[in-house]
Formats: sequence, structure tokens, C-alpha cells
Amino acid sequence: MKKDYSIDEHLEFPVENVEKPVITNLSERDAKVVWHPFTQHHTAPFSIPIVRAEGVYLFDENGKRYIDAISSWWVNLHGHSHPYIAQKVAEQFLKLEQVIFAGFTHEPAVSLAERLLDILPSHQAKVFYSDNGSTSIEVALKMAIQYFHNRGFEKRNKIIALSNGYHGDTFGTMAVGAKSAFNAPFEPFLYETCYLPVPVAGQEQEAVAQMKKNSKMLMKSLLLSLSR
Repeated sequence: MKKDYSIDEHLEFPVENVEKPVITNLSERDAKVVWHPFTQHHTAPFSIPIVRAEGVYLFDENGKRYIDAISSWWVNLHGHSHPYIAQKVAEQFLKLEQVIFAGFTHEPAVSLAERLLDILPSHQAKVFYSDNGSTSIEVALKMAIQYFHNRGFEKRNKIIALSNGYHGDTFGTMAVGAKSAFNAPFEPFLYETCYLPVPVAGQEQEAVAQMKKNSKMLMKSLLLSLSR
């Protein structure tokens, strides 16, 4: 039976789904000098050497094509090498690639904030920019803590989170996320978090009951701290 090949003009080989990636010089060089996230390097195979990408596909040095089903860790929703995005990024970089955001501003930041507020609920009035998912959670936690600190409630410092969540791998995000082998070594350094079950269909009352229980525990803790 004849196979269908998608010819990549930038590569020497036709693209075909083969069973195993070929280890290349780039893979071996990588193994000598790079640590990868969520990887046990003592047992992990060589990393797959990607040389280019287009749409949903990644291409390795030997022409093998991979479907990027995880969207490169959930951040590439519009596909790789999108021509419109690439063009706009290049145009912006030739004009202004970055400027410190404390005491300065620029048109793209203001325009994006205006457009976001147009589609958000009316009580949302400001936009605070962060550079990644983990940091955005850290910012939200710090804002909540500092809000009560500024209002004179320094002892109001317990965080409530939904159980079995994943928010990132910085210390604050590990503290409010589900505990696992990945963050076990850091547990002694994480602050206390009260967890609520996710109110999925059929378990809403369980979540409400746990919330009431946690509220009583938090109130008791707050009263004890204020009496000291």
C-alpha cells in the first residue's frame, strides 16, 4: 500500500510517522548541558530535537512530524509559526520590544487593557499584567494578603483553594495546589491551605458543608490569634 508523505521543503527527508525518534547530535549535546522540567534524567530518554514547527505540528531533525497535542504546555493556542502573529511580533520588536513597567507605559499595554475590560464584568476596573501562569497566581495571592494587611487585618492570612488543582511550580502555587511527588520535598516550606472539594454536579452540598466547616475553623483561629 502506498504511503502518503508530506514533503517538507526545509528538510531533506519526507515526513512520515515512524515509531521511535532517532537520537541525533543535538539530543546528545542537550543531555550534556541542559536540565529539563519534570524529567528524571537518570532514567529519561534523550530529548527529541525539534528544528521547526507549523500549525499543530513539530518537526524533528530527521523529518518526523509530531502533533503538539498539549499545545506546548497550553500556551500555543493559535498554532506554531502563525504568519500573522509572527508579522505583528516582528513589527513590534522593531519599534519597542520591552520597557520597564514601573513608572512607564506604552500603547499595546493600554490598548489591550481597554479591550479586556470591555468584555469583563462591569466591576472589573483595572488590569495587572503578569508574564506567566505561575506568576499570575503568585500575584493574586499577594494582592489578597496585602489587601487585608493594608486594612489592618494582618492575622487574616489563611488561603482557601479547590482540591486537586494545579497552578504551577513556584512556592505559592505549590502551596495552593494538590500535593504530589513533584512538590513533596518542598512541603515543609509551604504555607497552610484549606481545601474545598470541587463542586461538581451531584457533590455541591459536600463542597458547601466543607466550606462551612473551614469557615468555623478559620474564625476560631482568627479569634485565638487576636486574643494573644
